[in-house]
Amino acid sequence: MRSAGIESNLLAAMNDVTEPVRGKQTIVRPRDAASLILLRGEGRRLEVLAGRRPGHVRFMPGVYVFPGGAIDREDNKPWPVETGGAHLPPRLLRSARAALRETWEEVGVLVGRRAAPDDRHPSAAALSGVEAAYAASGIAAAVDVLTYVGRAITPTRVFRRFNTRFFLADGAYVFGEPASSEELEDVGWHPVGRQPLAALRDVSQFMLARAIAVRAGTAPAEAPLFCTARGQRRVLVCREAIRDV
Repeated sequence: MRSAGIESNLLAAMNDVTEPVRGKQTIVRPRDAASLILLRGEGRRLEVLAGRRPGHVRFMPGVYVFPGGAIDREDNKPWPVETGGAHLPPRLLRSARAALRETWEEVGVLVGRRAAPDDRHPSAAALSGVEAAYAASGIAAAVDVLTYVGRAITPTRVFRRFNTRFFLADGAYVFGEPASSEELEDVGWHPVGRQPLAALRDVSQFMLARAIAVRAGTAPAEAPLFCTARGQRRVLVCREAIRDV
């Protein structure tokens, strides 16, 4: 696999700045967020589900991203349609819920498995939002189909910062046809098997390379944490991935 070389090159070039910093810098506390990398196909036919942020937004306009967004307070609560989250510590479990919710909100697909006939989920009428969408479709939000990829913290010099947990799932667990929304344009399965998706930012490319390696079984066991120290990017071990943390 070429992923190790790709990751080294991307790390050297990482730059999250979307606007120049003017005047005295105020360090913004990063907001917890989650993102889901969905892959399908093999080899030269490998594709990733991604979309482009609208040009009118202030943060990363015109940039292609994976579905994802900020973690809400409601993501702390288990869903009636949820299964298989025992492999994740609490912080990552709520991040996984956020990744599934944001994926549905931004690109219109559900990620999970067909619910078993004996699963006793509430009717869609008793639920709302993404939970109702799962119930109405007869899909279980199977958290165990998600694999933790790593975490990235936006550098301090950026005016809007996120502490993002990235997850991976296979396209076989995707239900529905991706569609554009107010938050993402040109949503679809984009080819990455022949050449990188150049429209992705460098951190996204890094996480995509890691996700491809995880899917292929060639990635290091320790999940990475990307952060900034003294103006330089650093790769540390993400201890959130350890079950007893």
